[in-house]
Parts: sequence; C-alpha cells; structure tokens
Amino acid sequence: MRPPPADAELAWNADRALLAWLPVLLFGLNPVWTFETTLAETGSWHVAWSCGAALLALRLFTKLDAPVAAAFARRDAALWGLVCGLGLAHHATALLPAAILTAALAIAARRRGLSWGLLPPALAGLLLPLAAYGFVAWRAFHPGAVQWPLLSPSWGSVFDHLRAAQYREFFGRFQPSAGQARLLAVHVYPLLALSALALVAAIRASGPGPRRRLLQAVAAACVLECAVTFSYGVPDPTSYFLPVLALGLVATAPAAARLRVATAGRGRAAAGALLVLALLAVATPWLRTGWQRRVAYVQHEQLLRKMWESVTAGSGFLLWADDMSFRLRAWQILDGEKPGLVVVNPALLTHSWPRREFARVHGFDPLQGVALPRPGQLGSPQAGRILAELVDGAARSIGAQSDLPVFVFDPAGPSVRQLRKPAAAPTSVAPSSQLSR
Repeated sequence: MRPPPADAELAWNADRALLAWLPVLLFGLNPVWTFETTLAETGSWHVAWSCGAALLALRLFTKLDAPVAAAFARRDAALWGLVCGLGLAHHATALLPAAILTAALAIAARRRGLSWGLLPPALAGLLLPLAAYGFVAWRAFHPGAVQWPLLSPSWGSVFDHLRAAQYREFFGRFQPSAGQARLLAVHVYPLLALSALALVAAIRASGPGPRRRLLQAVAAACVLECAVTFSYGVPDPTSYFLPVLALGLVATAPAAARLRVATAGRGRAAAGALLVLALLAVATPWLRTGWQRRVAYVQHEQLLRKMWESVTAGSGFLLWADDMSFRLRAWQILDGEKPGLVVVNPALLTHSWPRREFARVHGFDPLQGVALPRPGQLGSPQAGRILAELVDGAARSIGAQSDLPVFVFDPAGPSVRQLRKPAAAPTSVAPSSQLSR
C-alpha cells in the first residue's frame, strides 16, 4: 500500500488534534467539574489520579503485550503498587478502579507466564503511600488547632476514621438534594449515556491488544462506580460521577474519528461543522454558568465577611450549622480575628466525641434537653427543617447554661441573630437588612 499524500496526512493529523479536544471540552467546561475545581474538595484530585492510573495501566498492558514479556520488570510492579497506594491514601473511592485495573493487569501477566515474584514489589509500593495514615493516628493522640472533628484519642476512632464509618448511614439509597438532582439531570446523565455508548463503540472497534484490555477494565470500573454511587445517599453525589465521565468521555474522540473516516468529501466537512456547532451550543451556557458562579462565590465571601464583622462582642458562642464554619475558624487562627468567640457547628455536636469535648472545655452539655436527629435524617429531604430545629435547641441550651452571649449565624437569611436572655444587653450585631446591602 502506497503511503498517503503529504497533504492528506497533514489533514488527518489536524483532524485527530481537533477531535482530541472533544472530551476535553465536554468534561473540562462541564459545570459539575468547574464546581468541583472551585472548592477545596477531594474530587478533583481523584479525577487526576484516575486518569493517571488508566494511562499507566495502558503503558503496562503494552509492555505485557511485547514479544518479550519479561520486559515487565519488578520496578513496573512496584510503580503500579505505588500509584494504587497514592489513590487509596487520598480517598476510598480509588478502591474500585485500582482493584479492577490490578486484576486485569494480573490476568495479563499470568497469561504471559510471569511469576508471583512481582507481588512483593507491588505490595511494597502499595504500602509506602498508605504509611501516611500514620499521621491520622498521631493526630488522634496529639490534636492540632484544627483537625478532623470526630477523631478522638483512641485506636477505635482511628480505625473508624480510616474506614469512613461515619458515612455508613448513607448507604442503601440515592437521595440527592433538589439542586444536585437538577445538576445530575442536565449535566451528568446525558454525558453518562454518551460515555457508555462511546466506550462500547471503542471496545468493539479496537482489536485484540492492550488498548482493548484497558477499555474493558475502564468500562467495568465505571459500571461499578456508578452502581456504588447510585446506592450512596449523600445530598451531593455529583462529584462521585466525575471519574466515570472523565474516563468515559475519552472514548468520544475515537468514536468521532471513526465517524469522520466513514464520511467523505462534503459529508466530512458537514460532519465537522456540525460537531463544532454542537460544541459551541453546549459550551456557551457552560461558560456563562462558570462566570455566574464566580460572581456568586465572590459575593458570598463578601457576605460572610460582613456577617463576621457584624459580631462585635468580645466573647460568646457563634453557632453555624455548616461545614463552612471552618472558614470562620480560619479567620480566627490565621488572621487572629475575634479569638474570644467559640465557633460551633451544632451538627457535629450530635456525635459523641465533639459533644464530650465541648462539655469538658466549657463545663456543660451543649445539647442538654435537645432532641437529637435520628441516623440518616440530616441527609434526608427534611434535613433543612431538622437542622434548623437542632440549631435553635442548641442555642437555647447553651444560652441557658452560660452567661456569654449566643449568636446564630445564618447566611441564607442573611442574618446574625443574638439569642435573647432575661436582662440581656443590647444586641451587638448589625441588622439583617444591613448585611444584605
């Protein structure tokens, strides 16, 4: 077969470069992804690890498929163990893809007659990053100014922390919040379907070899990750679909390339133009969403700062039932602001260790006489009402047992409300109307 003309080869290379941007744009501009990368969360690093692990697995599959399989050395096994250990040391969500890719590599290695002698270096590589969990144990018995709030100085607590025992109550249902349900319906489910079709097409089109083995392992990992996510009832599950989208959407590039090859002449140009128009139609509202979100985050930060500055009391208790209450603690610890205020998240006080620590430090039970939510209720559709009742009960309980002022911090209002006590001093916060200006 004669080589293609130079201009045809250049055109094909340009086509491939253009099509390579397809999964990048479909994933990189998706509001679910840009939301995750804007916050200090675990999901963005897990996506990076998933893509890196898949790329390394493809390299190892290729080495195993080489004429001399012995080229797969112990250092390759150690490197794979190290990468799996890095994923597991970061988050338990790495377990499924790591296990499936490892099983696929082990099967390929055994078929090439490689010995079990690769197991020790793989285990050594795996255990090296997992040694980082020793820091969790050390912190349990040597607490810092800020750390995991449920971690108590006991080995049982360390074990519970490592196996994420506090999240067990969420398993067995799928219960996203209303906002997350909208994100899933618009920005996740359609791309999940596209990813599934693209993966199936890519597997069917790939011949026997390392690429097919990788695609099959990736498809199996994606199916299992989706199954686990659909049985995990946290109110914000969108981030758990991100690695599935990142890996699945990669297959859209070869699928689109096959479509380009199948068309010719004007049909090929029309298919390319249609693809570009479709991407623009999708990307334009996504970019607008990203810009609007940036504006909203800046405004929210300004609102929090205004609310925080409105509390002029030198000491007291400030209740905010939100994980972002650590934002206020950061201003206290890093900027030295309002050190006399005790920032309290009442939701954390429903756990035994934070409640006991509060009682030890302040001399009274912060939830005395307060009805506690049942397991799972704080992740239910009624969570807002239940949490509001918990905050109100905690404020009254603390206010009844302490002479210090008690403030309720509520950005949704927005308001900073001081609990009224008999013969209380005038409120030392700005009115809610001033906070919203």
